[in-house]
Amino acid sequence: MRWHARAAVGLCVALALNLGLFAAALAGQPTPVITTPTPTPLPTATPTGPTLTRETGGRGTLIFLPLAGRAIGAGVQDINPDRFTYIVQPGDTLWSLALDFGRDLDTMACATTPTGPDVEKLVPGQEITVPALTDLCYTVVPGDTLAGIAARHGLTVEAIVAIPWNGFTSPPYKVVPRQRVLLPGARPAARPRPDRDIVSYATDEWARSAYPDWPFGDGKFIWPVEGPISQYARPGHQAIDIAVPVGTPVKAADRGTVVMAGWSPAGYGFRVVIDHGIDYVTLYAHLSDIYVEVGQVVGKGQVIGLSGANGNVTGPHLHFEIRDFGILVDPLTLLPR
Repeated sequence: MRWHARAAVGLCVALALNLGLFAAALAGQPTPVITTPTPTPLPTATPTGPTLTRETGGRGTLIFLPLAGRAIGAGVQDINPDRFTYIVQPGDTLWSLALDFGRDLDTMACATTPTGPDVEKLVPGQEITVPALTDLCYTVVPGDTLAGIAARHGLTVEAIVAIPWNGFTSPPYKVVPRQRVLLPGARPAARPRPDRDIVSYATDEWARSAYPDWPFGDGKFIWPVEGPISQYARPGHQAIDIAVPVGTPVKAADRGTVVMAGWSPAGYGFRVVIDHGIDYVTLYAHLSDIYVEVGQVVGKGQVIGLSGANGNVTGPHLHFEIRDFGILVDPLTLLPR
């Protein structure tokens, strides 16, 4: 397996270092001192309430995604489940903060400002509000009223107005299309997608094994969909676009664990990201529906959603990426011919 080969390389390096130290001692030379630089810790928010622990199975891994190379494994993370304020640090993005704080990107859309085009804009030193795990970020559509939004989510207008982030000062409380409204405690009863009636489950060789949470793939990828390639990998587009009609079933290219499933404001539209546990990560973008959830183990060939044409697209297709140790590679070099 891939990690066995890399572990062997590390062992050889360690043996070489030990032999060098032994030779120096025999020659009467001073033993060299080998130092390891101390990594700079990442900025984290100070918890303001009780913490919720999230355990990750298997090997602790680093998930490398655009603008989001943060550790989501490596044992146990403390996640503050409550709403809290956070001072933006250099290099922060909504993606990286969503990973750091255990939120999804839909929720983090209610972190910066209720209205305006700068929902994704983060400036070092800026104070933002990180929603609670149970909060729901709702985007107003034409015809909405605050009373109607409250009623549909089992809340009172007073409860929504009481959230300072929402910015409601005095009645009448008006809302406008595309305005974001933070709905306290509404997430447990909320559906991620209005048409999400199907949930997909693994049917591969591991599905009935004694280790249902076994997350590793085998590195032998299959095509997620069949269709003509409308765009090949090139500088600035290290991926392939496969032209397929909207609603085409999209399959997991290998076994792994879903680490992202939902809307991406970075141009991917609805997308799924799978960590295959062997230093490979795959991304499936512009989906019209999603059948899997974050944390779910999926099998090779399992249908994870349907193709679509949302996000930054000019027509229906599947945008497919493979990362090897965080580096985007040409998927055609790893897919069967």
